[in-house]
Amino acid sequence: MRHYLYHQRLLFLRLLLLLFAFSLSRLFFYLLNIHNFEIAGFGEGAGLFIAGIRFDLSAIVYLNLLFLVMHIAPGRFKDFRGYQLFLKLYFIIVNGLALATNFVDSKFYDFEHKRLTSDIFSSVWLGSDFKNMLPQFIRDYWYIILAWMVLVALMWVCYPRLKRGHTPGVVTTLNYLKQGVVAVLILGVGVLSARGGFQMKPLRIITAATYTSAQNVALVLNSPFTIMQTMKKKEISGKIYFQDKADLLALYNPEQHFDSASARWSKPNVVIFILESFSSEYTGFFGSNGGYTPFLDSIAAHSWAFQNAYANGKRSIEAVPSILASIPALIDDPYITTRYGSDRINTLPEFLREMGYNTSFFHGGHNGTMGFDAFAAAAGIEKYYGKNEYTGPNAEDGGWGIYDEEFLQYFSKELTSFKQPFFTAVFTLSSHHPYTVPAKYEGVFPTGKLPILQTIAYADYSIRRFFEAAKKTSWYSHTLFIFSADHTAQPMGEYYGNKIGNYDIPIIFYYPGDTTFHGISNTVAQQADIMPTVLQLVGCERPFIGYGTSLFDTNSRHFAVNYISGIYQLIEGDYDLQFNGEKPIALYNYRKDSLLKKNLLDALPDTASLLANRLKAIIQGYEQNLDQNTLYVKHRVK
Repeated sequence: MRHYLYHQRLLFLRLLLLLFAFSLSRLFFYLLNIHNFEIAGFGEGAGLFIAGIRFDLSAIVYLNLLFLVMHIAPGRFKDFRGYQLFLKLYFIIVNGLALATNFVDSKFYDFEHKRLTSDIFSSVWLGSDFKNMLPQFIRDYWYIILAWMVLVALMWVCYPRLKRGHTPGVVTTLNYLKQGVVAVLILGVGVLSARGGFQMKPLRIITAATYTSAQNVALVLNSPFTIMQTMKKKEISGKIYFQDKADLLALYNPEQHFDSASARWSKPNVVIFILESFSSEYTGFFGSNGGYTPFLDSIAAHSWAFQNAYANGKRSIEAVPSILASIPALIDDPYITTRYGSDRINTLPEFLREMGYNTSFFHGGHNGTMGFDAFAAAAGIEKYYGKNEYTGPNAEDGGWGIYDEEFLQYFSKELTSFKQPFFTAVFTLSSHHPYTVPAKYEGVFPTGKLPILQTIAYADYSIRRFFEAAKKTSWYSHTLFIFSADHTAQPMGEYYGNKIGNYDIPIIFYYPGDTTFHGISNTVAQQADIMPTVLQLVGCERPFIGYGTSLFDTNSRHFAVNYISGIYQLIEGDYDLQFNGEKPIALYNYRKDSLLKKNLLDALPDTASLLANRLKAIIQGYEQNLDQNTLYVKHRVK
């Protein structure tokens, strides 16, 4: 029996080493993302690390269930050298790969502000984009790979080994019984650790929010845990907040329509620029760091510029459905990659096509990137133009596709050949990692504090070059240009790192042929508003389902919604409500308290309740429409 307990001591020491490795990876994650968290002092930081142990233990037990069972199995066969070698290899390989996700996330989090989930295994991630960009990521972030290798080597060296001299022997029936009892007890402790304690429900991602503010949730979690939690998980929660559909629709009804009298112009061309990583912070007009987008700033000065605008997600793949179909990102996986991606939906290009528009989508990346081509087809777009279709000077960036300047010149040329009216969307590319500019522009654009800023300035220059060409065409003056970032990128200022500033983007509507169409609006705006706004401006009478409102509809309540790591956010009026799916967890007057320092949840319970009910109605209606394939309206208004 003593010998059996010796093996359980080895198990304890080995798991303790693994827990230490997880904590070191969390420290590395924190150091690389320190600017993304708001921690008052050492005590609060230590508390978050201690809370993280609960989630680490859960992940460790799930990952090492076979490892644990092989340790607690009664008998002396555990002394065999081959048996111990298998245990060590299992320990290093399985846990080394799991820890690698924590290290990958130490940089990935700076882009998406959430821990990795199971969609990392989707075809989007493991397709051509992944293979094309992997060498560049290795070159840029070699230090992350080195840190991971050092930790794995440390685990190999420090792995508690079986002492020499132990040989297999005979175990009596009584000893088998005793060992079996101990094995059951240890297995029970393991099950308890895996579920996170005695509470009614096992640990979930959202549980981390009970330890800290939404801003710091990712520091409590670990990436293996979030990946496992989202595997084989239903894309929607299925929560029912309101039993009566009338109550639900009274709070928020996504079905909308306009009439032809709302049209401002007669069938204008519509061109949407989706700007890669153009955070408001990087602009002079919308942010506080001028110098990187002088041309976009000049356009905004002669447009309707929405200075209180927000992205509906944190990924490029989430921006396209938000903008073209008014479908915000309110589930863990991107809409395009879920089983709902093939559902019927109402889309802006589909409706404009019915009105006689020629429809297209342009992106200079490799065809298939982010599933844009597939979604374009599902959205009713007639023609997709990617890297394969590009004709022009050799301008490959060595990773993603064609540099913005040349691709936007190609874009302008193609538009001139289209029959009017036309609808098109173009997604810029060059301000994506690895943030390279053509060799001829090295040192030309301002670099600033972040590598991305040089490419933001280059993309802005490329848009200027597009407009220089477009102004010479016959279609230019009768075209509505819309600009929206896909999402934000790395923050510099404190506001842009918090839960609301992290979604702050520019949204611009520019019509060069109508000099009266301009102004600055502080109305809450979001990407999902673009489709309803365009439909109103062109006088489309088709009813549709949309989770946004027309920005020029004075009768609507304007809002913005987003979701990440189990936390929903509703921005409406003066307030920002954060909701964990069950109850509000924070309420801020963001107009007076942009840094979100004063939680008003207890001070303004009625406001919190009102906004929470509205958000619940949005969530429930959204999920039911996804699940029932009713994100569209079948009939027409007569």
